[in-house]
Amino acid sequence: MPSRPVQILRWSFGMLLRGLWISTMILTPLFGFWLASSLAAYQNASQWLALLGGLALFPLVPVGWELFHAWRRGRQEVPKKQILTRLDRLVLRTLVVNGLFLAGMLYFGRHTAFRALAVRGDWMLDGHDGEVATTIRGWLLGFADRFDKRDPSRGDYGKSDDAPDPSTIKRRDDRAPEVVQPGTTVVPKTTAGWPLDKTPDPKVTAMPADAQLTIATAGTYFREQFPDKKQRVKAIHDFVALRLTYDQDALAKIIAGDYANVPSQEADAVFASRTAVCEGYARLMVALGKAANLEIAYVTGHIRDASRRLVADGDTIKAGLQGSSHAWNAVLIDDEWLLIDTTWDDPIGARSPVETTYLFTPPQLFAYDHHPDDPAWQLAMTPQSLGDFARQPLLSPAIGRFGLRLVEPTRSQVSVSGEVTIVLDNPYRAQVLAHSQLDNGKRDSAKNPCEVTPRAGTTKLEVTCRLADGEHEVQLFANAATESDREYDYIGSILVNSH
Repeated sequence: MPSRPVQILRWSFGMLLRGLWISTMILTPLFGFWLASSLAAYQNASQWLALLGGLALFPLVPVGWELFHAWRRGRQEVPKKQILTRLDRLVLRTLVVNGLFLAGMLYFGRHTAFRALAVRGDWMLDGHDGEVATTIRGWLLGFADRFDKRDPSRGDYGKSDDAPDPSTIKRRDDRAPEVVQPGTTVVPKTTAGWPLDKTPDPKVTAMPADAQLTIATAGTYFREQFPDKKQRVKAIHDFVALRLTYDQDALAKIIAGDYANVPSQEADAVFASRTAVCEGYARLMVALGKAANLEIAYVTGHIRDASRRLVADGDTIKAGLQGSSHAWNAVLIDDEWLLIDTTWDDPIGARSPVETTYLFTPPQLFAYDHHPDDPAWQLAMTPQSLGDFARQPLLSPAIGRFGLRLVEPTRSQVSVSGEVTIVLDNPYRAQVLAHSQLDNGKRDSAKNPCEVTPRAGTTKLEVTCRLADGEHEVQLFANAATESDREYDYIGSILVNSH
């Protein structure tokens, strides 16, 4: 017979297993309800439906199943011997019901479900910002972030080039100074010269035909005509944006998963065809950089943007908070890596032949809408998580052109009752406009202007929008104080659920 200490140890171990077994009956439905309610908040659906769904997960369906089993067993003349206790059966039934629910969520919308957890997993704490609420919010969102992972080894556009050792990356804080002299209206440039002049150099726009025969001849031309490396990179960036046209048909095939019929995105093919998606733009940048004696790296990851719409077969697909795969570049100049996205600097329309918002963009601004698969390519002292990327407001790096800073809200999606207030710090006195529209991804939606008023005694602006029930997108636009006659630039969006 085992000694008493061994008996106590066995009993304790058995009770521990029993406790873990029973706890699954409690924790699994709680997770299911948290997922359903976060999805409801994310989609602006009724929380009552989420609550009913949570009650169905436990206790309604599992207990009802057990009662039905007991009723059927009571009708048997000679009931079969029970192997499991009633509590064990209830735990198993709860796990089956919730397992089926979670499997369905994973099958039909894994990224939507887990993105809802990352973005709105703390919905029950809306309006609470105390120490306890902040701690609980940190736990909830930290736990949610563990579910929204992407495999960096796969993706629509391949793998990034190897990133440099994080300890060797030169990083600078390129934000505008916190203290601005009253009356100052000119936003200072960063140490890398951002934002650069949009006008392409005449040596690019009037490039001789014999210099455009091959990638090699073009690279030689840029190396000879632009001794300064930053000017050489800008020349290549402008050349690629001017030479290529974005291939919407190829994008439609990629979205549909028809990769076999997507034209080659290798540099030589893109150079010849003069059309590409982001992968082709980025690979051509790498090849031209090599030919021009520059080290340009290929970077892949995900982007988020409320202002761009992906169109496939007539259906409008919004990248929005879901994000989509993308490719861009980084260039090494004087031992410092600088970020470039030539695709997004190739504008649609005739406002400007080439943009420079994404040329040498400060990393903290580039991170508003670009999240590389390899965190080292964020070029940040503390890389942000995918959850933080999804939660932050949908801003464009263009907001940095005007020295503006979004004070609140600090989230990409908020819930309000009929009215939303957005606060911007505006030390350089930029001109700001805003309007709201239904967030249905269609550009012809009815737009409603919002009021923009200065906050007395401060450099802050308040943007107030009155909204009907539904899902809305509040779009923000800005113009420099010295350029009142110029068209306003888009600087970001806030997604608002009004009820």
